[in-house]
Amino acid sequence: MPKPLLLSRPSGLYARFLVPMDLRPVVGSRFLMRPLHMPPGDAARLVAACMAVALSHAFDALRRGQTVDWKKALEAAQAAGRKDLILEGLTFSDGTKIDRARLDTAEDVAMLSALAEQRRAQVSASSARIAAAAAGRRLRLSMAIAAHLGDLEGARLHKKTVLESRHTLRLFAEVVGGSTPVAELTQEHVRAFFAAVRWWPSNASKRPEYRDLPVLEVFELAKKNGEPAPAAWTISKHRQRLSVFFVSLVASGDLATNPLAGVRAVATPDNEDRGAPFSDDELGAIFGPAFVPWASKYPHRWFGSMLGLFSGARVNEVAQLRVDDVETVDGVPGFYIRAAAKGQSVKNKNSRRFVPLAQPVLAAGFLTYVDEVRASGHAQLFPNLPNSTGLGFGRQLSRQFSAYIKGLGIEEKGQGFHGFRHTLADRLDAAGASAAAIGALTGHAAGQTVLEKHYIHRSTLPDRVATLAKFSPPVTLPAYTPGQFAGALKAAATTKRKR
Repeated sequence: MPKPLLLSRPSGLYARFLVPMDLRPVVGSRFLMRPLHMPPGDAARLVAACMAVALSHAFDALRRGQTVDWKKALEAAQAAGRKDLILEGLTFSDGTKIDRARLDTAEDVAMLSALAEQRRAQVSASSARIAAAAAGRRLRLSMAIAAHLGDLEGARLHKKTVLESRHTLRLFAEVVGGSTPVAELTQEHVRAFFAAVRWWPSNASKRPEYRDLPVLEVFELAKKNGEPAPAAWTISKHRQRLSVFFVSLVASGDLATNPLAGVRAVATPDNEDRGAPFSDDELGAIFGPAFVPWASKYPHRWFGSMLGLFSGARVNEVAQLRVDDVETVDGVPGFYIRAAAKGQSVKNKNSRRFVPLAQPVLAAGFLTYVDEVRASGHAQLFPNLPNSTGLGFGRQLSRQFSAYIKGLGIEEKGQGFHGFRHTLADRLDAAGASAAAIGALTGHAAGQTVLEKHYIHRSTLPDRVATLAKFSPPVTLPAYTPGQFAGALKAAATTKRKR
């Protein structure tokens, strides 16, 4: 309802009313103003309120396409306001009817106005819900996917992240149908997608028999050819990308509920099962004649590989280490795996631990390198590793190491830096170490009943040192030459300044 503004002018008291935006082209004015012909006070406010009620009804009538005589409506309300105002046959916008209302004071008018406003707000909210539902029914899946990918690009996410999302959503749209209304997506659509994507062959876009076929024909041919199922990790990534898409649709109101919620048809991958232990021959090749030429380029290749083998730490746990994480506790040099600074993360609470440095790593000159990094002013132990995507410092090291061992002929699918972790655990188990002792070093869930104690209490350090001493792989680590990575540290500082 329009609210009256009382204005005192030399010619007398006036009531001014703001015309709603949608009606200004019809009314031809932003304001309507009428003289009250009476002094300021309660009587004037009552008359102005009566005029506001009359205007409210007039505005509603105009929206229904009826012709309105503004002057006559305001004059009638103004005359009624000078005596007791009786309104008959009132109908609010939500259909509520009042046969007769007597307004003796300005407070009565205010109460009636508040009731009318409340009814109008309820109708507006209901109309908004109906409009949102209608919009969801109109929004097609293909349009929603295009908008979502545009949002990802606008957020400046890594190009690979956008490409992977584009791939998953493209397959989903082909299976479900790009013209499917977003509001009609259900769990059955999700299940149909995962049933189909089980047949999407590895490297389909590069293989001659698949690369030029439409998506649905690829599924059919792959099923006919008996293609192996994708790894659980691949399926999990599809689920993750779909989840981000559905969550955005729920947040925008285009989708009532997330159709992915409650679907348990997707196996949860165990990251710890990726990659097998390295054999003696493979370890000999990794740290053999090819190691020094490859690892001399960056310190993370040199000492990162050594730490991986002799600690069983995950690639990101090694890559994210800071100088302050390397400490000597009760005479035992080692490093903390923790999330104490920006960019650091741990997989779970079991992952927090202090790992003693193995004697071969110490003999190779690791602490000399740590002192050099500290003196150079770098906080990161391996400052040449970026985290530009926000996905962790370990991505570069993982990729570089995988390419390196592939060049050595180690080509087993899924094999990579994680193989060090399996190697340590496997050989300590063979040496008679308990699951709890191994878990205390690696942060495996097998030791979770005692991991918090291992992380906090120094009394367990001798046990960890003794356990690690049982690990003796058939490799000889190359010795570090002081100042060997001065150039790499300087380059990292230059890169940091440019950023």
